[in-house]
Amino acid sequence: PASREADAPGGTVPNKDVGQVERDLLVLAADFAQSDKLTASLRFADGQWLNFTEPNTPVGPILSFDSLPLYSLIAGLVVAMSIWSLRRLTAPYRMMETAVNRIGNDLKSPPISETGSREIRAAAKAVNAMQGRLRDYVEDREHLAAALAHDLRTPLTRMRLRLELLRKSPAREALAHDLADIESIASSVIDFAKFEVTEEKAERIDFWSLVESIADGFEEVSFDNDGNRPRGLICVARPVALKRCVTNLVQNAVIYGKKAHLSLERSEHTVTLAIRDEGPGIPQAQLDAVFGSFVRIEQSRNRQTGGLGLGLTIARNIARAAGGEISLSNNPEGGLLTQLRLPLAG
Repeated sequence: PASREADAPGGTVPNKDVGQVERDLLVLAADFAQSDKLTASLRFADGQWLNFTEPNTPVGPILSFDSLPLYSLIAGLVVAMSIWSLRRLTAPYRMMETAVNRIGNDLKSPPISETGSREIRAAAKAVNAMQGRLRDYVEDREHLAAALAHDLRTPLTRMRLRLELLRKSPAREALAHDLADIESIASSVIDFAKFEVTEEKAERIDFWSLVESIADGFEEVSFDNDGNRPRGLICVARPVALKRCVTNLVQNAVIYGKKAHLSLERSEHTVTLAIRDEGPGIPQAQLDAVFGSFVRIEQSRNRQTGGLGLGLTIARNIARAAGGEISLSNNPEGGLLTQLRLPLAG
């Protein structure tokens, strides 16, 4: 019986007539799942039996030292194909993100190439069409503002000529003051409108020399690091526009802060112009609002105590067009701290 064969020590029984094949059959019958052999019996026509036993060939492990290179190659191909497929699928979104960021920094940047798959071409065409419409819209408003402000100069000139005839009139001084305000407003609007309209080429500029030449025009301006001048401060920007940007910042510090202290610092890829005045500063909640058009913290509208509210707007537009940025903060020691950061030329 199989139970006796399985229970016998050493897998043997006292019966000498039981051979090895019979013992293997008994073990196989006792627990087929635990057997490591396969036994077959063939009966011939004369009634004799042919019995033979073969060991099971063990199934190798899925991951072994020999199969590791093959699995690694397959895994690498799958990862590479997945990355390629994802990049193909996300290419229109990445292209649109890059184009929108570029348009936000420079509306007159060249259009993107309309090549690639059908989806990429459609996305590029839509972005280029949007950029064209935005550029036409902005240019129409800029030309309109510039034309209106420019046309105001003709009647203002006639009014000033006629005002000279009122030599002893008590209203002459008041009218002259009003005319000066209107002319200043017209000039500011023209400068603001012509910022994007003017086609000025970018050049390499020695930033220290530019700042120094502007500071020489103000008696209230001084340098904190005049004895230690950093060298190699070369920027790429439009010369006239950058000069206007720095002039507006220095002029604001002088008008609202009485005195301006300038310092230049160089880092690995940028140059920073810090302008610290001695004024009352700006409320924290309005540090970003002052960059808006026609925004003034001083609410009296007196032309003697401030400008039209376009100086910081023009300055920030010029800085951003050159790849830089302007930030305002209240100095802990008092006054307003204005920082102009520009990228250094390669």
